Amino acid sequence: MRLSLNISINLILLVVIVATASSVGSFFLTQQRATLRRDLEHRVEMIGNQVTSEVYSPLVNGELGHVARVLEAATMDREVAFVMVKSLDGEVLAARWMKEVTGGVKEYDFPVRAQSKESMARSEMAFGTITSLPAGGEIAVVAVGIDLEPLTTTERALVMRTALVVVLGSLIALFLGLAIVRRLLNRSITPLLDGIRKITSGDFSSRVQPDPHREIAEIGAAFNEMAERFSTTLIFKHELEETVTRRTAQLQQALEDQIRVREALAEREEHIRLLFNSTAEAIFAIDRDGTCTFCNPACATVLGYGTPEEVIGNGMHSFLGHTAPDGTVLRESECPICQTLSAGHGSHNVNDTFRKKDGTAIPVEYWSHPILRDDEVVGCVVTFLDISQRNMLERQLLQAQKLEGIGVLAGGIAHDFNNLLTAIIGGAEIALYDIPPDTKGAKAIHGVLDAATRAADLTRQILAFSRKQVMTMKELNLNDEVLSQSKMLRRLISEDIKFQVNLAPEELCIRADAAQLQQVLLNLAVNARDAMAPGGSITIETAAVVLQRSDRWLEEGMAPGRYAVISVSDTGAGMDEQTRSRIFEPFFTTKGPGEGTGLGLSTVHGVVKQHQGSISVYSEPGKGTTFRIYLPRIERTAAPDSLPEAAPVPRGTGKVLVVEDEKAVRDFLESALQDNGFSVTSVGSAPEAMEACAVTTYDLMVSDVVMPGMSGPELYQAIRESQPQLKVMFISGYPAKSVSLQDILQWDAPFLAKPFSAKVFLAKTHELMQSSPPAGHAP
Repeated sequence: MRLSLNISINLILLVVIVATASSVGSFFLTQQRATLRRDLEHRVEMIGNQVTSEVYSPLVNGELGHVARVLEAATMDREVAFVMVKSLDGEVLAARWMKEVTGGVKEYDFPVRAQSKESMARSEMAFGTITSLPAGGEIAVVAVGIDLEPLTTTERALVMRTALVVVLGSLIALFLGLAIVRRLLNRSITPLLDGIRKITSGDFSSRVQPDPHREIAEIGAAFNEMAERFSTTLIFKHELEETVTRRTAQLQQALEDQIRVREALAEREEHIRLLFNSTAEAIFAIDRDGTCTFCNPACATVLGYGTPEEVIGNGMHSFLGHTAPDGTVLRESECPICQTLSAGHGSHNVNDTFRKKDGTAIPVEYWSHPILRDDEVVGCVVTFLDISQRNMLERQLLQAQKLEGIGVLAGGIAHDFNNLLTAIIGGAEIALYDIPPDTKGAKAIHGVLDAATRAADLTRQILAFSRKQVMTMKELNLNDEVLSQSKMLRRLISEDIKFQVNLAPEELCIRADAAQLQQVLLNLAVNARDAMAPGGSITIETAAVVLQRSDRWLEEGMAPGRYAVISVSDTGAGMDEQTRSRIFEPFFTTKGPGEGTGLGLSTVHGVVKQHQGSISVYSEPGKGTTFRIYLPRIERTAAPDSLPEAAPVPRGTGKVLVVEDEKAVRDFLESALQDNGFSVTSVGSAPEAMEACAVTTYDLMVSDVVMPGMSGPELYQAIRESQPQLKVMFISGYPAKSVSLQDILQWDAPFLAKPFSAKVFLAKTHELMQSSPPAGHAP
């Protein structure tokens, strides 16, 4: 248990005062007792000397009675207990006892010496002195005893008084000390305590006043110094707390900013990850060692792996089997991707080769970009595309461009050829009118007509190949068309070749030109026959399919939806890749000289494209060939057309303006019209036609579509402003890819494709003369 300072000081003060008072009392008592004893010894000595002097004479004279009286007179003193005279041999000569003393005193054997004063003796109740009686020598001994009881009583009283004084003095000193201590505490310690309490309560400005006592003053100074330091420390603490608070707020703000940055980075990383994972481009990253550190799903898919994890961690150069376009395996030092790591700049390669998981080579176009950190290359990112499809499309585009170029050339040749055939056929027919039948001349002219007809068929194939042939599009049931052609095709195919037709159970309605469709079937069947060995088979099938946007048979310009399919399959020798890549080229043939024109499959290709369809071929050496033609299906809207009956051409009347830049054709038209009763004006250009219309009004204008300077539709638009009743018929070797065809459709004018016969031309002319002028107008 800890005591307070006040109690501790009081206890110490009490102990000190009691100890001091006790010491002083003991010393005083000792001195007083010593004084009393000295006084007693002095009196005993005086009494002994007096008795000795008084008994000397009587004792010498032998007057023991007188000695007894002296002794009795001596015992009259209340303090004298006894007086005794003894001889030197120890015999008591005289004795007087005033009080009852202890037997010990009575029996006390006082020593007998020759000295005048021998010694002092003491018992419990007596104290005395022994005095010798000299008489020329020692003769006796006088012993005087004093009763000690009074001395003892005096000493006891002295002890009591001394103790009382000590106690009273101690109490007085204690009270005075306590008062002094309390005052000292109140004046010195209490301010210190008050200062401490104020500091404890938060008043750090409290200071204590200097104390007159040095020790307390030192404590006060130390307290003030402590308070000052504590105040300074507190101020520093407050400043530190403010700094810490401010810094904490800054750190909190920085932490929040960092969290926001991390969240933004995480969001950006997630966006980038989603972008990388959703992009169709294959992307992977490598470190300085060429090891894959990142791979998106598209990259794993293109390379034939299930997950990116199968790619990550591999050395990509050997993993990809990187080869150059010529098939040379690239060393790592030659690899453009590895060079990106060493050179520090990206590269772009158009047609290198990577290897898939199964070892298949895929052509790729790739871009490599270095990853820089502190201007040091730490890796690179590679983006690549599988360009197999693009290469195929480029080959198809190149093929299409070749076909387009050849088609334009073929179309131009066919156009001019049709002009010549028109003149030949028309002139031959007119010549037959004037020559009797069964004559040599008539037979020769029929031979010319037959040759011209075959030439016209050839030009139709050329125009079909170039997609410039004017077709008569009708609603057809594909099954009916195939079935109607199967008998003719059966006759064309050798009897040792099995021929079968499998038709779809439902009606396959398409919009097509029946003659062109027959030409397609004929060409495919003949090609299959020529590729067959005896004992093979040819199969023609029809089916209904629905093509999706992702189907590779859906070529550019074709819409997803329902399609009718014609398949022509054979079990012939088949074709290799090199042959398959060229089969649709004009004039390409695998047959010997004189055995084929090379236009059969190119014509088929052109006809199919004109019908907004597509054609595919599957063939391998020794496994035969299958052609599939996809044509858009439609809903039937009308009953099949019935064939009109032929009727004789009547004679006509009216004024006809013929505008044709080809003189032979112009002469044929003029001759045919004049022979049929029409009044004809023929010119070779649009300006000549304008001049003729300026002076003459015509009922009908027969005009070529394509002419130098001004086309036929443009000429008709100019003339119709002055002659609104004028009717028009357009003719051409083919309608060119210009506004001319649109203008023909805009005017709703009849059109004849060259070559045509005089009979067909005159029939169309009479039909037109009976009709009203076109109601349309040019835009």
